[in-house]
Amino acid sequence: MWLSTWTDWAIFFVIVQIIHFAGTWHLYQKAGRKAWEAAVPVYNAIVMLDIIKRPKWWVILLFLPIISPIIIMVLWVDFIRSYGKRGIGDAILVIVTLGFYIYYLNYVEKPDYTGPEERKETLISALLFAIVLATIVHTYFVQPMIVPTGSMENTIKIGDALFVSKNNYGTRLPNTPVSVPFSDLFSRNLFVEKLQLPYTRLPGWSQVEKNDIVVFNFPTDSVYAPIDRKDNYVKRCVATPGDVLEIKNGVLIVNNQEFTPKSDAVMQSSADFRFKAPLSEKLLQDDFGLVKTDYASGAENAAYRYVFSGLSHELFEKLKNNPNTISAEWRRTPEGQGERNIYPKGENWNQDWYGPITVPKKGMTVNIKDIDVLKDYIYIIENYEGKDLEVRDSKLLMNGNEISEYTFEQDYYFMMGDNRHNSLDSRFFGFVPDSHIIGSPFFTWANLNQAFGFEPRHGWQWERWFTVPNNGEPNKTSYLWIGGIILALFFGWELIFKKKKKQD
Repeated sequence: MWLSTWTDWAIFFVIVQIIHFAGTWHLYQKAGRKAWEAAVPVYNAIVMLDIIKRPKWWVILLFLPIISPIIIMVLWVDFIRSYGKRGIGDAILVIVTLGFYIYYLNYVEKPDYTGPEERKETLISALLFAIVLATIVHTYFVQPMIVPTGSMENTIKIGDALFVSKNNYGTRLPNTPVSVPFSDLFSRNLFVEKLQLPYTRLPGWSQVEKNDIVVFNFPTDSVYAPIDRKDNYVKRCVATPGDVLEIKNGVLIVNNQEFTPKSDAVMQSSADFRFKAPLSEKLLQDDFGLVKTDYASGAENAAYRYVFSGLSHELFEKLKNNPNTISAEWRRTPEGQGERNIYPKGENWNQDWYGPITVPKKGMTVNIKDIDVLKDYIYIIENYEGKDLEVRDSKLLMNGNEISEYTFEQDYYFMMGDNRHNSLDSRFFGFVPDSHIIGSPFFTWANLNQAFGFEPRHGWQWERWFTVPNNGEPNKTSYLWIGGIILALFFGWELIFKKKKKQD
């Protein structure tokens, strides 16, 4: 069974309610309730919570994707314990049988209702509570992310540990409601692919705007089909729905105006330099913050050539004015020299000469019979809007019907990395649909480059800890000292409290 529409889920919900009633009605009666109470959707869950003496508001958790499977298993265990089945074996049995052990109790054993056991806080219960709370926060409010690549250097550095707000653009409900919490943070992503919710986003308090740093799911990720299981990418939004974007000789132009990044953005690009004498690595690292992996060098015609993979405009000018410098120029791919992986396929564009192209907007209609227009948008129409396009008898058909125009059903965005020559972005994978937007980073709590061994290593960059990205402030203030005070107060209080408890 593949559940992907609300109709599918409505049918599935009714089936689950029938299964629940068939397996519990007699046990409801044993607890002094009416048999019909096990058949009424939602109300039956409230009654069950009353039987096992759990808070009524837990019924909300039963309808939260990803959280609900955890809560359902807790309720199964609590339910059978309320009928005297309190052994570890019973708990394991009801979980591995997906709750159908309750059928055996309902029709065969028919145990008396004993009420829930006296609950004491244990390590397992505390751990379960922490998992549920953390899963709610991670799924619906704030998602942690560690940046593994340098596509946003030096605005966001390799190893930056970010907190990403999911609420500012509106919380997106998980597409895969049944999955292992936090598995998306590790190498193995564990989820049930055949149970997918349709794309749904709750109202937010802002929309994606030009210059926002945005976290989104990698659109062309071929490993995972569900949107929320694709890799997380972070880039700068440079064009919003309806904008016309163009790049001329490395200069980004949006709506016929040169794009101006925020004041805290550090734009980088590749550059060629020729020096009279080789530069020492100590000089490059101490004066320019560059390490060997940031550049390549070699002798060439009695000069020493350096190719820098990513320089800011400030460093470019600083190196250019060095007395040892013979020549300095930005690296640019020639106009008309197409790149194989450029988007869309067939365009003779590259990363420095691109467009013009219009970013699709929800409700925007285009002449799809124009082959140049079709070439720009055929990929997103088929892959993100779910339409089947084909040419038959010289006619363009969509889902079997001849068409001449197409109206887009969602908004799209154009994302680019600040490290322009070292970024896999919309120039290569195309527009980012609204359905793939996760949120925006609002806090950098650490830089873990040194801990995880990301290259290049720059040591522990304490000045990046506890800073606020994406706020337009070029001189970042580190609030690490405040974090240190909070930790000191926390552990100090714990130490004093435990010491006092021992004396009592």
